[in-house]
Amino acid sequence: MWQWYLVPALLALERNVTSTRRQITTAELAAWATDGRIDFVASIAEMAFQSLQRQGYAQEVRVRTHARFARKWRLTTKGLQAAQAAAQAQSSTGPDVRALSTRLWNLLRIRRRLTALDAAQTLADAGDDFSADTRRIATLLAAWAKHAPEAVVVSQKREAGCLRYVLIKDLGRWPPPARAGLIHPTAFDKTMPIPARYLVKRAGADTGAAPQ
Repeated sequence: MWQWYLVPALLALERNVTSTRRQITTAELAAWATDGRIDFVASIAEMAFQSLQRQGYAQEVRVRTHARFARKWRLTTKGLQAAQAAAQAQSSTGPDVRALSTRLWNLLRIRRRLTALDAAQTLADAGDDFSADTRRIATLLAAWAKHAPEAVVVSQKREAGCLRYVLIKDLGRWPPPARAGLIHPTAFDKTMPIPARYLVKRAGADTGAAPQ
């Protein structure tokens, strides 16, 4: 289970950082992650960066300024991917429903078992190159079985000579990773609740004042 501050930190970084070259201070992260709900103080930002570093999501950078060294951080490529996955996990809109990967994933969630040919016959639009669509679908199914074997496996039994893919774990609305290193939004499902002392108190809350 993740510490409570990891997801707010990743969400703040996803909004503000687009490159592994960007150097970030704890003060910047604290300001980015503080909002109308959370008081993300500098000491928590420091703990968040240390946690990100242990996960391989961030690296410490020592920057020389005059006679002193300033301590900064930057995200790794894996960290950028984690920030994107955390944002996807919090998204209210979900994946692009028009994308082939989303349509294929939804079909597999319904059917539970699919061959590339079955899927192409259902998903291909009139006028599309059916053979090309079948190859794209086969590539996606094979990638899911390779990079998310906890969710999709290749059945030992073929169907009309075609590989059959079986859903063994439903990951929800987001398709499984299709290449190495991608982090799925479900990675951030289990997170500790935010301690009350870091929640922003609203005016009139917990004061004992009678409602007007």
